[in-house]
Amino acid sequence: MRRGWKRTWAAVCIAMGATFTHAFAGTGGDTLDPLEQGPFTERNQFPFNLLFLAFPARGGSILPKGASEILLAEAYANTFSGSDVLVQFNTDQRVRLTPAALASARNLEPGETLFFLDEEQIRTSLMCRWGAFKSFEADLEIPFLSYLGGRLDSGIEWYHRSGSFGNAGREHFVQDAVQLGLILGDKTYFRDRSPSRFRLSDILLTGRLSLADSPRGSAALSVGLKFPTGNADTLAGSGSFDEGVEVEGTLRWGRQRMHLAGGWVHVGRWDLFPEFNPTDLANFSLAYEIAHNRRVSWIVQLQTQSNVFRNHEESDGYLADFSTEMLAGARWKGSSGRWALQTAVIENIFDQNNGVDIGVLTSFSVLSRPVAP
Repeated sequence: MRRGWKRTWAAVCIAMGATFTHAFAGTGGDTLDPLEQGPFTERNQFPFNLLFLAFPARGGSILPKGASEILLAEAYANTFSGSDVLVQFNTDQRVRLTPAALASARNLEPGETLFFLDEEQIRTSLMCRWGAFKSFEADLEIPFLSYLGGRLDSGIEWYHRSGSFGNAGREHFVQDAVQLGLILGDKTYFRDRSPSRFRLSDILLTGRLSLADSPRGSAALSVGLKFPTGNADTLAGSGSFDEGVEVEGTLRWGRQRMHLAGGWVHVGRWDLFPEFNPTDLANFSLAYEIAHNRRVSWIVQLQTQSNVFRNHEESDGYLADFSTEMLAGARWKGSSGRWALQTAVIENIFDQNNGVDIGVLTSFSVLSRPVAP
């Protein structure tokens, strides 16, 4: 089953790359499209997904030879999710997750992979991009992870009550606290305080090869390697190497752009749970961009990613599902094209109980070469 799934996904990626290459074959330019800013530079923010390799969303364009970009991005997200046996309390006062509650859940559902997440996490990334050669770009991403109690819980609960969405168990637990629990195999991980505050996570090195570039669209192939620079015990990284490949493309018409990407990641070991065999990851993203003018673009982005618990029959159903997020916001460029800002709201739109409730992305970047006038 797993081998067949890998072949299918590899075939999809190859087909996407071949389609874009055939449709938009042409001579690539030496400058960036003055109207195009690309999708939001963000990856899925579900805490367990942050420990493994995932490509930041990209369009089909790469940097011209000799150009470089330095980008500082921060994604702040609030997450409350967990297995039903752990979140469906009915008490008169708010409680905290405890080792005893985890042990009780384990006895009620023996052999099951169960989880509980109540926290706010910040992923701060320093990204360096360089047009190393004609048609080839090299990227380096250095991320830092923080887990905090935050201050958004009361506002989120009010919003859910006002919209009749339901709080999915939030109202039964203390607010603005860090509570993390995972029962996997015969091992239980539990933290009732932050395991990491601005800790170095796993560094990602990516090479991007231009497959095609023309006025109608462009395509690129990304190959990434994640290094185990983060500490697995503090949920700052997985503790192992991951490798992945992704095909990215952009369609252009008038002031509108459609950015698509699909990828696959071979996941290494998870040092926190040495006996666990993580499932390889798949991801897909789609972003619609419309340029208000040459300096401002409005963007709506949808991205979905599988997780390392997929295909494990004993895993909680939420963990075995894809995690999907929607982003909406804007990107701005300076008048010279040498700097840019992006900001977006992140929302888990499908109520899958395996994504963030709400988040915010902000970033600032500096480009060594201005966009052509």
